[in-house]
Amino acid sequence: MPRSLKYDKKKAIHLIISLFFMFVFGLICPTWSTVTPLGVKAIGIFIGGVWMIATGFGMVAPSLLIMFAIVLTGFQSGKDIITATLGSETVWQLIIIFVVLFALTESGADAVLARKMISSKALNGKPVLFTIVFFIAMTALGALASALGAYMFSIAMINSIAETVGYDDASQWKKAMYTGAIVTASVGGGILPFKGMALMIFNLLKGDEKSGLVAAGVQIDQVSYMIAAIIAGLLIAIAFGLAIKPLFKADMSKLKDADVAAITSQGGTKFNKRQIWTLCLFIIGILYSIVMIWYPKTAASYKLVNSIGQGFWFVLMAVLMFFIHIDGEPLLNLDKAMGKAVNWGIVLAVCAFTAVGMMVSNRDLGVQPWLSGIMNSLFGNMPFPLFVVVLVLLTMVLTNVFSNTATAVIIGTVVGPILIKFGQAGINVSCVIPGIVMSALCAFIMMAAGGSAPLFLATDTMRENPKWIFKWGFLVFPIVTIASSIGYILCGYIL
Repeated sequence: MPRSLKYDKKKAIHLIISLFFMFVFGLICPTWSTVTPLGVKAIGIFIGGVWMIATGFGMVAPSLLIMFAIVLTGFQSGKDIITATLGSETVWQLIIIFVVLFALTESGADAVLARKMISSKALNGKPVLFTIVFFIAMTALGALASALGAYMFSIAMINSIAETVGYDDASQWKKAMYTGAIVTASVGGGILPFKGMALMIFNLLKGDEKSGLVAAGVQIDQVSYMIAAIIAGLLIAIAFGLAIKPLFKADMSKLKDADVAAITSQGGTKFNKRQIWTLCLFIIGILYSIVMIWYPKTAASYKLVNSIGQGFWFVLMAVLMFFIHIDGEPLLNLDKAMGKAVNWGIVLAVCAFTAVGMMVSNRDLGVQPWLSGIMNSLFGNMPFPLFVVVLVLLTMVLTNVFSNTATAVIIGTVVGPILIKFGQAGINVSCVIPGIVMSALCAFIMMAAGGSAPLFLATDTMRENPKWIFKWGFLVFPIVTIASSIGYILCGYIL
């Protein structure tokens, strides 16, 4: 959403700059290297679109302008853009996952699952273990619901614990827990490759038979992405839980004698029938892609089952939720969900950056060969493990300066040629894509960095000492970089 709809001098200047790059830059800027006149226009549209999103104009208007600008260049007609984007399986899948996730959140199953994970009596008297499990639960909640929803849930839990055992807003424990909560909830939001930014960047890098990884003969898949993302998310949660005491110098002694299980169980830890059915159908929906890996290609039914696709499998789950009634009400009111659940800003952004991504990476326009030359000179001799570490760290730094969406799109576009090189060398680059998405979502230091950042920085706990985040918050960078990079690297080699 736009950070502000009110125009001031600064916002007007940003708007003028964005429109200049989109509609004027390509007309006056000379060509260079391998880049053609149409390639220059593609770069201008890309920069203008990212600039507009990064400076607070939301996602809907910039996305629509990106597509309109592409039409004006003559690269694609409006009909072609609609066919290639809104008519794609990827966008359909994105729309329907919003609807299915709406049912999960409305039922409250995600919150019950999180409370169930952190309210085990086995965690009493073990503050470090509790902290690790707590962050794992927030990561899972971020994946199943939303990063913002998970963060808000975590704040309620942390405040309940703090009030009961005696931690005030000035305590190092509460500040460190808030920081760990926003980080783990945020990276959790990038675990499922079926929704939001994850699908946007996956689709941007994947391309089609004319551009991107697919055109270069490098195959990527959502299951490998998900496995790498889950492992990285778990490692981040574990690393953060272990770091609270030694690195953040938090006093955890007050948790040793507290009945944490009783405190965190408030709100209920038992699933009702509606929640059980909804959660089960959601899990069945995700299992489609996993099952298809081992589904015998020689089976007579393979062609039919494979033709359904992940998107329409989620459609089946949504329809089942509509027809299954508990206590006289459907699990999912499709009419209501279609109106409330779909984030059209994300959908249109996927369409816009898919379109401009195809334009930028089209070899005939010369942009992709030019970027490849730059990337090869910078990272050409860099081994895969070092590349991943640099990629994660660079993305985390940039996402806390720009907006997370703009950072992910920029990084995704720039590193595409390098991923092609590693993919052709036999590395599963599907496992690197979550390194871009999850790192870009780890935005919390500046107000404009991400959707949850203003809520995090505006809490009484963080406002009590605003300078705290600049002294201690940067510890997040090595924690997340080292922990997650291990997951991406190992999966890239093994999967």
